[in-house]
Amino acid sequence: MKPLDMAVEAVVRAVGLDDAAVVRRKAFLEFTDDDVARLRTLHEALRTLAPDFANAFCTHLLAFEETRALLPDAQTIERLKRTQAAYFDSLTAGDYGPDYILHRLRAGAVLQRVGLAPEWYLGAYSKYLSGLLPELWQRLGKDPEAFVATCQALIKIVLLDMGFAIDTYIQADQQTILALKEYANIVFTSIPDGLLVLSPNLTVLSANRVFMERFELTEKAVRGRYLMEVLAADGLRGRALEVLATGVAQHDVLFAMGPAGGDERKPVRVTLTGIRLAEEEEEEEEEARLLLIVEDLTEEEALRAAALESERRFRDLAETAHDGIIMTDPQGKIAYFNRAAERMFGYRRNQALERPIGTVLPEPLSCQLDEGFQHTRVWETQGLCQDGTSFMVEGSSSVFEGSTGRFITYVLRDLTERKQFERQLVHLANHDPLTNLPNRKFFRERLGISLDEAALNGEQLAVLFLDLDRFKLINDTFGHALGDKLLLMVAERLAGCFRKGDILARLGGDEFVVLLQGLSGTQNAALVAQKIMDTFAHAFQLETHEVFVSASIGIAFYPSDAIDAGNLIRCADNAMYQAKEQGQGYQFYRPDLENLPSERLTLENSLRRAVERGELQLDYQPKVNLTSGAVIGLEALLRWAHPVRGIIPPDQFIPLAEETGLIIPIGEWVLRTACLQIRAWQGEGVPPLPVAVNLSARQFRHRSASGEATGIHDLVETIERVLEETGVDPSCLELEITESILMQNLSTAAMTLQALSAKGMRIFIDDFGTGYSSLSYLKRLPIDTIKIDKSFVGDITTDPDDAAIVTAIIAMAHSLRLKVVAEGVETQEQFDFLLERGCDAMQGYFFSKPLPAKEISPFLRSTGNFNPA
Repeated sequence: MKPLDMAVEAVVRAVGLDDAAVVRRKAFLEFTDDDVARLRTLHEALRTLAPDFANAFCTHLLAFEETRALLPDAQTIERLKRTQAAYFDSLTAGDYGPDYILHRLRAGAVLQRVGLAPEWYLGAYSKYLSGLLPELWQRLGKDPEAFVATCQALIKIVLLDMGFAIDTYIQADQQTILALKEYANIVFTSIPDGLLVLSPNLTVLSANRVFMERFELTEKAVRGRYLMEVLAADGLRGRALEVLATGVAQHDVLFAMGPAGGDERKPVRVTLTGIRLAEEEEEEEEEARLLLIVEDLTEEEALRAAALESERRFRDLAETAHDGIIMTDPQGKIAYFNRAAERMFGYRRNQALERPIGTVLPEPLSCQLDEGFQHTRVWETQGLCQDGTSFMVEGSSSVFEGSTGRFITYVLRDLTERKQFERQLVHLANHDPLTNLPNRKFFRERLGISLDEAALNGEQLAVLFLDLDRFKLINDTFGHALGDKLLLMVAERLAGCFRKGDILARLGGDEFVVLLQGLSGTQNAALVAQKIMDTFAHAFQLETHEVFVSASIGIAFYPSDAIDAGNLIRCADNAMYQAKEQGQGYQFYRPDLENLPSERLTLENSLRRAVERGELQLDYQPKVNLTSGAVIGLEALLRWAHPVRGIIPPDQFIPLAEETGLIIPIGEWVLRTACLQIRAWQGEGVPPLPVAVNLSARQFRHRSASGEATGIHDLVETIERVLEETGVDPSCLELEITESILMQNLSTAAMTLQALSAKGMRIFIDDFGTGYSSLSYLKRLPIDTIKIDKSFVGDITTDPDDAAIVTAIIAMAHSLRLKVVAEGVETQEQFDFLLERGCDAMQGYFFSKPLPAKEISPFLRSTGNFNPA
């Protein structure tokens, strides 16, 4: 069933508009068969007037701005003329049965949906009457009795139609109110804090589920009761009356609160603020209601108590700790020196106290830590012993601001044994335990470095992929012990086939790989391959057995076959299998050896070189304060200007960059380019406008080459490094992330955002409302602003649901003290809607499209936003 038909059926059901109800309405209007007969008599006389009437009606509508907006083009006007001519004809046709009524209900539903206000819809009926009455007088004026009776019949049918129109509008408004009420209830019950709404005389009007569960109260025990009959909290009543009297909200007020009449009290943090219903805003005499937001601090207090207990335990355990613990006073002199520190540095406690920290730790490091953050990461340095020797020490430090200054605590560990063990681990991690050759991990890392060097110097290099023939047969025949011995002998022979600087590695099993650098042509690689084959011509002596082994070799070249490590190894591997199948000994890679998704591979290869070729660019879209019209910031938007394909949309290459990991270097390029542009604008005298950069999910979960998840540190360190190298203040950089990124790993994202926020960067939630829209994370994370997705903004002036959602988001954000930016604003109507509802800022084509960097300064001048000192 179509939505319009569903709307008509809803009206019929809601008002009980069956045949009997229609009959009652006609009876109430005293609309009789005589009236029908009079209208039918009039019908034939008026039929020729329908086109003229329709033209006059449209002319009348076009004269008023409110109705002219519904007639945007000639096609719409012509369609309206046809429907009005048909209605003019049906008005006196005398057939007022179910089809006529349904037609009137459909007309009312259509006009309500396109936004025609009821006063204009109902007012249009006067045009019918004022147009028809002169015609009636001309035809019936000589018979006053017939004229009056016909006028009465016409007025009755028009009033019947108006009743149906009112039905459609009332039903639509009721549905909208129900939907908004349901949405408000969802928001009300979803907020993790307790909510309480009070009347001006402090009577409880409503409370959410969280509040009642927190204090073990029922709705019956709360609703309609005086506040102090529900809750016990010293000073709460006075605070509430003060907010009601002054209209000034009070935030983060601490109370011990519990149910009235009970002894239990919970520590809570309360926000008290006045609220006013929308329909009351224009009634100055209506007193505001009071909203209480109650946050339970029981867990926080427990954590605080646990922290105090932890401090006591620290003091008890510090003397038995294996790590050295040293504390310095505000003058940098040693104020505490535990037993482990005595053993570590050779000083007795009384010898170390009052000495400068540089006595045991290098002075530059001490100064660096003293000027650092409250807590540092783990660092390494040289420790200085009393006897003049030194050793490696691992440490961390924390700063405590005491009443007399800063106290720094150092926790230190002797790394002598660990460093020896680490060197062994590093070797094992990068070398094959059997042959002691570099392993797969080491080879891939070294190949990546060599590829970068080759690209920089314009050199060619080759990868040889070697696999022993029939090794499994040898292993099965002589056993794994002799198989391992054979692999060791093969490695020794291979090592003698290469130049200094070439790299031989064992990938695993009987597979070896070789990196040849500084080649002048393919012939050099072929000579090496032949040398390997010649080496294998001699038998291997396995105890009493002479074993002859051959090998198949695949050869791939940079840059002709592939430009990255993974594809270069894969190409050599494919060529090796072709050599094994053909028994050729060695084989150069050819593209026809495999079926690759060429277009995707070409795009990937082009994307890998896009940064170095300068094909990526940033455009900047202004963000505007809705109230003042001032530009308050810019969003950096990535573009790829491909030399052949032209501008490639972000949705075609960003997913590929995410999948391949290229988003990591591209993301750093975006950060660096945006920061350099900020510095350039500052040099031109452009007012300091923050620039927002979008962060991707891959940047948050980036892993190092070893496979260790390092997203938190890598991302934060990268941003810090770029800011330091470009000399940009962190307050000039804003970071935008989506809800989906947060919810993939909320704890990891929280730590990352906390670290970035602590540096002074502002955090924006992009595309709010399209993801999880969890309200709890808005309180947990250091978020400054949420951006309403353009999918909601586009229809806010025509779609009541989108309008309600946007209104609710703005109100919710402001209640959490967050700013709101609307994206995709393109019309004056959207702008006015957002301004009326208190939205803070907007961006979109209504103000400006994204602009190249060179056009920003002229644009700011033209809009009055450029005021250099």
